[in-house]
Amino acid sequence: MGRLRIASSSAGVCLLLIVTLAGCAEERVSEVTLDQLAGAPATFDGERVRTRGTVQGLEDPEHYWIETTPRNRLALRPGTAVADRVGESVVVEGRFTWHPERGRRLELQSVSAAQEP
Repeated sequence: MGRLRIASSSAGVCLLLIVTLAGCAEERVSEVTLDQLAGAPATFDGERVRTRGTVQGLEDPEHYWIETTPRNRLALRPGTAVADRVGESVVVEGRFTWHPERGRRLELQSVSAAQEP
């Protein structure tokens, strides 16, 4: 009886380890355009996305965004991550959120220079 309990406990620990490691797997990143984010923001709300645009910013109040056209803008947080890249074409990756009153925003996880096609 003691051996059966040990075997069951070992199997339970292995199953827990497998489930935990599966949760650590790399999260999927959706490659999207700013046009897609502007056209159907609710579709991507809460997802991790990668997109590109030109960094723009204002000093008062200080905030930064990327855009491809004035209609296709995406606010970036934290702005300090792109403050020195105003006017540059970049690729950004992060968690996208959308709210009908607050707009579209990306919590940045990475920023890199865009490669020209």
